[in-house]
Formats: sequence, C-alpha cells, structure tokens
Amino acid sequence: MNLRDKLLNKTPKVSKIKIGEDDYFIRELTVGDHNSMIYRQRQRLVQLAEEQGIELNLDDEEVLAKQLASVYDPYTLARSMAIRLCDEKGKALFDPDNIEDLKALSKLDSEVLRDFNKSVSDITTPKALASDENSK
Repeated sequence: MNLRDKLLNKTPKVSKIKIGEDDYFIRELTVGDHNSMIYRQRQRLVQLAEEQGIELNLDDEEVLAKQLASVYDPYTLARSMAIRLCDEKGKALFDPDNIEDLKALSKLDSEVLRDFNKSVSDITTPKALASDENSK
C-alpha cells in the first residue's frame, strides 16, 4: 500500500459511551468536521445575526469576530452531539445540518448532554502520564 492510500485509510476512531444506562457510540472528528465547525459555523452565525437584526461590520475582522461571539445559536450543543453520535460502524445517527434532528436533540434531558460531554471529555483528554514509581 502506498503512503497516500495508507493515509486515506485512517478513519475516525469509534468509541462506546454510556448515556444513562444505555450504550451508544461516538466517533472522533474528521478533517471535514473541523472545517465545518470553523467555517460553516461562521456562516451560520452571520445568517443568525442578520435574522436577529444585528448589523455586522464585515470590513473589520476583529470587530466581526466579537460581534459573532455574541450571536445566539440555539443549536450549538445539539449540533455538537449530532456530529459525533454514530452507530458502531461510525455512521452518523443524526444530521448536524437537519433542523428537525437538531430540534429533537435539543429536547433531550440535560442528563443526556452531561453524560455525552463527560464521555467525550474522557475519550479526548490525554491520560496523565504515569509517575516514575508506576513506570518502574
């Protein structure tokens, strides 16, 4: 297998998590997910600002960033769940661009979000390095 193919075969890791008493799966973010989180979210915020009657200064990047930081996106948390929740093979359970999926996720009990966030944190936070005594 050449290097290109070897690299392109690297797929996001899928991990089992607990939400309440049930097992679910989440996947690591892809390059495309990161791109969407940065650039598509910015587009969403510009659109939401316009809908909320906020006049944006598109000529000054620093001012614009501050303005966009104050824009309310009602689906930020639901979207983060939709991006990661998947089946055991990594296939998404929800579409982060589907408003009906986002509305449904937004109605879930806050315990679901707490368990989801804890699981993501446990998986993505590097484990503490073993002390010298433990590694001997």
